Amino acid sequence: MNSSEKTTLIKTKQALLVLFLLVFVAPVFQLALPFVNEKPLNGVDLAPPLPDFSPPTWINEEYQKNYSLAFEQNIGFHNSLVRMYNQLNYTFFGFASGAVVVGEKDVLFLTSYIDAYTGGDFLGEEYIEIQTTKIKFLQDVLKKKNIDFFVIFAPGKGSFYSEYIPKRNTSGTKNGKTNYGEYKKMFSNSGVKFLDLCSIFLSKKQTEKHPLYSNTGVHWSEYGCFIAGKELVSYIEKLRNIKLPKINVHSIKIASLSGNHSSDYDAASLMNIISTVPHPNYAIPKLEFVSDSTTIRPRFLCIADSYFSGIINTDIPSNVFTDYHYWLYNDGVYPETFLKTKHHDKKQLKKDLEKQDIVCLLATDASLTSFPFGFIDEAYEAYAAKDSNYYALKNKEFHRSVVTTIKRINENYTWKKQLIENAKKKKISAIDEFIINAIWIYEQEQMKIKNG
Repeated sequence: MNSSEKTTLIKTKQALLVLFLLVFVAPVFQLALPFVNEKPLNGVDLAPPLPDFSPPTWINEEYQKNYSLAFEQNIGFHNSLVRMYNQLNYTFFGFASGAVVVGEKDVLFLTSYIDAYTGGDFLGEEYIEIQTTKIKFLQDVLKKKNIDFFVIFAPGKGSFYSEYIPKRNTSGTKNGKTNYGEYKKMFSNSGVKFLDLCSIFLSKKQTEKHPLYSNTGVHWSEYGCFIAGKELVSYIEKLRNIKLPKINVHSIKIASLSGNHSSDYDAASLMNIISTVPHPNYAIPKLEFVSDSTTIRPRFLCIADSYFSGIINTDIPSNVFTDYHYWLYNDGVYPETFLKTKHHDKKQLKKDLEKQDIVCLLATDASLTSFPFGFIDEAYEAYAAKDSNYYALKNKEFHRSVVTTIKRINENYTWKKQLIENAKKKKISAIDEFIINAIWIYEQEQMKIKNG
């Protein structure tokens, strides 16, 4: 090897050493003195700050554990490395991170919507029967005050695009029963009024010219929101035998993503990858509203999950109703919260309800696990006479709650272990300790309902 080749080899080794050192120390420099503005990860909590040192936390090793966790999430270029890792999984293996599932033809799902379709999240007949009884009670009470109350079943991505769900994700069906199917059956048998958008959307799946869902979104597309809003207006007209403002489509704009990007691409954004997931163009309808002397604009309240926000974005509620309100998960009050955060005052529940002409509950199939969002419990407590029927229902509710909590305890190793240790200290049986905790949890839930 001549001197020139030796010099080249030495320089190459030096360059590699410098590169290695840069790769090694750059994340530490980025942590201490950020020199690159990294984009935060979507759907992920902010990294916790590095903990403050103190002798007690050092001795019990709390400081070391918290520092290790915080350092891992705060280290420089953490987010970029996560995106690179997720990109490799998606590109070469067709997998996504977290709760996102990549289906056929790049149709993206969240696991909760697949569980809703397969029945993996089924709550059981007894729970649904209790909620149905309360809903029917409130419907009858409000009807006497000339207020129409009904439920809207919104279609979930899993049930709408079930043909694209990977086979590996549909093998966990319990018994073929789903929350949506059981609610629909019990509502029909008990006379609860409901608008079944699930069936309506499936019937329009092959006939509508424009996609009702985006392959990259969780929620329905902007065009799907328009269809849902139009069906809602039609249902209310028939329910109350009135004429609402007419909705006309002035024009339809075709674009890569609609004006409501979060709706079209929210599932893909949760993947936290570098590239863009392929998606078709979507239809963005521009609407106009026509009224005349025979038109009525009632007062309207919807307690719902996030799906109703898409209908709000079409401007249908603001142009069809005199005064509309939307309680997001029975908490955030809209449209007021668009300007300044406002929470629903639960102590004013009866007063707020009796201002309305129409009240509805809306839930997609994936959110039926938390439906009716505490609203029906609060309304039932506010209106129900404390008679034998009330106490019989509350007793059934109590029994189910205790049994369900004990089941959860048995399925949670850490919780179960702690309660068994508590039982030994109290010199009582483990099952007695389980029951005591289950009763305490039920009582806390009831206090929350009563006190707002």
